[in-house]
Amino acid sequence: MNPEFRRQLWLQFSATRLAILPLLLAATFFTVYLSVPTAPAEPLAAVAMLLFGVLVLGMGTFAAGGSVMDEIADRTWDQQRMSAMQPWAMTWGKLAGASAYGWYGGALCLLVALPSALVQEPLPFVLKATVMAVLAGVFLQALLIAINLQLLKSGSRVSRRGGVWALLLVLLWGSGMVMATLRGANIGWWGQSMGRLDFALASLALFTVCALVAAWRSMAEVLAVRQLPWAWPALALVVTAYISGFAWAQRVPVVGVVGLSVCAVLTYFALLTEPQTRPHWQRVLNRASAAQWQALLLQLPRWPTTLVLAFVFAVVSAMALEPLATVPWTLSNAVLLQPVAFALLLGRDCALALFFAFSPQTRRPVMAFAVLMLVLYALLPWLLRSLGGSALAGLALPLFGNGMVAMVIAAGHLGVALWLLRWRWQTTAPRSNGA
Repeated sequence: MNPEFRRQLWLQFSATRLAILPLLLAATFFTVYLSVPTAPAEPLAAVAMLLFGVLVLGMGTFAAGGSVMDEIADRTWDQQRMSAMQPWAMTWGKLAGASAYGWYGGALCLLVALPSALVQEPLPFVLKATVMAVLAGVFLQALLIAINLQLLKSGSRVSRRGGVWALLLVLLWGSGMVMATLRGANIGWWGQSMGRLDFALASLALFTVCALVAAWRSMAEVLAVRQLPWAWPALALVVTAYISGFAWAQRVPVVGVVGLSVCAVLTYFALLTEPQTRPHWQRVLNRASAAQWQALLLQLPRWPTTLVLAFVFAVVSAMALEPLATVPWTLSNAVLLQPVAFALLLGRDCALALFFAFSPQTRRPVMAFAVLMLVLYALLPWLLRSLGGSALAGLALPLFGNGMVAMVIAAGHLGVALWLLRWRWQTTAPRSNGA
């Protein structure tokens, strides 16, 4: 048996806890039955599913997330990091073991909810809704573990509480979306018509797989187990394909624009959440100079993968938008090369972020980078537009200008940023004692 799973079971279960939960649930269901003796099926199903949500989506999820953060608070995390367990074994051991008590109560609730719901609803609907409830529990638990592992690098209270707030945002956004898709007309996705419940079930299954992979990869990062950086660009492709499937026409331009946007978001997220240290990048360059390509990929951070993918989507967007210059609406040539200009500015921002990260004097490189982005994208264009019109503003923010001009100016921005990064790299190089 997985030692982490067994340890979590010992922490979660005791004879008292095993006995008291069924008694409390039985008393609750009996009270509901006595309150509505004539037609108890519907209220029993509603109360049972509500308790399932409390036990699995609530208690089980926070127990799974706490399986990491509590280890840090109890100062036992370093011992686990030094163990010989592989990332996936550690991940599923914490995921299944820490939430086992919540699933124990949730299973008891389903024993009441399923027969009660079958009185009101057909069997296929009940089974699909039950599978969705189970998948939702696994999804949220894996997601909170992944969030907490990512926030673990901050080493502050944010790492302990930030995952909870992020999870609440996901709940507020996702619960309304799922409930809205359970019934009604079919949904068109990539030209296929699907029932709303079937589509919600398939979507939740996809999200659950992504959350499990995210938890596994995050655990590997925290345990310092190097892996090839395929998961981050794969996530970008999955999200792009999922969102683009809702387009009813002109899917290629939609794929390009959505893919570019998704890659930009993931690039910024990885760039600002991963430590960008000079020694780490020195190892990457050493692997490149020695032509050790597999070792280079193992050392490579996540954000360059989606940055490269962003340029691919930018080219796809520009090529797909060109035939649409006149149909079905008038599209000015000014915007045809804007995706490429946007990708060039994304590369510029990455170079500037490394410029601050490599500085030995900058104590808060992320804050310095955020201030610079505020100046470059808001304050400076606003000031130049007030002084000399849109022409000057286009020099600061090329996206204001014509497509070709914007691309040239954005390339100039990227060149300046790369020159600054090269200067920073040279000035922070360690000096040899023999010099």
